[in-house]
Amino acid sequence: MKRRVMIIGGGASGMTAAIAAAREGADAVILEHTKRPGKKILSTGNGKCNLTNLDMRKEAFHGENPGFAWKVVGEVPVKETLSFFEDLGLVLTDRNGYVYPATGQASSVLDALRFELERLKIPVLCECEVLSVSKKLELATSREP
Repeated sequence: MKRRVMIIGGGASGMTAAIAAAREGADAVILEHTKRPGKKILSTGNGKCNLTNLDMRKEAFHGENPGFAWKVVGEVPVKETLSFFEDLGLVLTDRNGYVYPATGQASSVLDALRFELERLKIPVLCECEVLSVSKKLELATSREP
């Protein structure tokens, strides 16, 4: 039975999760509450979209719970992140340890993600408000007379 994955939110993480799921053979769908997915990507990195940093040390993470950030970042090594974006066709550039698309435009990142969603035939349902989530388990039984 093919896995089915529903992703709530069509931002960078949601699109990336859908792509990863589909590449692993799952049927993925994205539910996005706005008219267009990925809009916030356009403003990241001052419109240039800093994709990752080459220097990933624990000391670089600040905030109330830097340990949490470190656990999350540690799940996907920088090399894997770079490979993911290069596989989308993005040419990357290093500016003092900060990785950006070579175009210097966040729209390149958004376009690459959208093209991959299309290529993998991942539906994106926009203007979709999710009010609750539950898992319904159905068991199929076969009874012969």
